[in-house]
Amino acid sequence: MSGACLSTVPLYRSYKPILDAILFAIHDCGFIARTALEDTGAGQTRIEKLRTIIEGSLFSIHDLSRVKLNKADPLARLNMRFECGLALGAKFFGGQKQRRKDLLVLEEEPYLSRQAMSDIAGQDAHAHENDPLKAIEHVRSFLARKAPSSDIPGHNYIKKRFKRFRAALPKMAQQKRLTVKELESFDYLPDLHRLMIEWQRKNNAAREI
Repeated sequence: MSGACLSTVPLYRSYKPILDAILFAIHDCGFIARTALEDTGAGQTRIEKLRTIIEGSLFSIHDLSRVKLNKADPLARLNMRFECGLALGAKFFGGQKQRRKDLLVLEEEPYLSRQAMSDIAGQDAHAHENDPLKAIEHVRSFLARKAPSSDIPGHNYIKKRFKRFRAALPKMAQQKRLTVKELESFDYLPDLHRLMIEWQRKNNAAREI
């Protein structure tokens, strides 16, 4: 397993800014961000893709937000809980390498995940309160303890860089014949991810682990 970090999150348009911040923070801490959306081909089923990425990722971040039902979405979305369970299963029942896994659980509101899924009570979930910058704080704190190097930037530094990247994005998108609106879509997440990595490498991101 490499210094890859899997991120599993709610696929809601309103959540996209938080996902962008999480991916940015993972890379700025020197790790490699992985998501199940990075390959949309039909060669593997979604569960096979998840298995491959979970198996190859030493760490994972699972956001268990969006557990409340509403009129527009009356059915609970359980994908994030299922994916979190897969990661925990790999840690508990896998071989020696898999038992080294560790994960960060995020949530929208404090203690909300425990109410929706009491078995997770042993895992300390961290609330980002729908704030992308707060999500960066939690990701940095988690990964800084996992990095073999102590040269991990502080969360304020990463947040400032994230804001600079967002400000540079329109020009970068135009150069790639993309629009910012397109990059706000989950369908264009691989494109945004590539632009993010390109910007970070040009602007002295942390060394990949």
